[in-house]
Amino acid sequence: MSRSFLSFIVVLLLGTNAYTWYARGTERSEFEARESELLETRTRLETRVRELEVLEDTLRAEIETLNRRLADARLVAGEFRRQPGLEQRLKRSYPELARTDWGVVEVYDEGERGYVDYMVVPLWMSESFILDHTNARATGRCLRGQTR
Repeated sequence: MSRSFLSFIVVLLLGTNAYTWYARGTERSEFEARESELLETRTRLETRVRELEVLEDTLRAEIETLNRRLADARLVAGEFRRQPGLEQRLKRSYPELARTDWGVVEVYDEGERGYVDYMVVPLWMSESFILDHTNARATGRCLRGQTR
């Protein structure tokens, strides 16, 4: 083989290696640019997720506040429901209650995270319940688990 042919081969190999090195460098810079772009997108998305989580917490707190206000408004408005069976038993047990405005109302309970039914009676009716219980204790007709 001639020297010029060998020189040509060597130059060809060096040129191929130089081109490969240049191409890889170009690919690497394109890859690094894309990687940087993706990292910026990820950072923006993580920031947005945190913003939405804060918004979610704020809205949940607002919902709880509105539920409490609604429950309070129901109490003030006197939005009572009746329980016919309970109503008849109460009238028989406490005739003085038959002529009063009482009922069942839903009250928001934070512990239960929901509404709980309560019986609402005029305040002076509590005296009837206390006297009845006191008389039952005095005569020995206490409910199981209660003491005299």
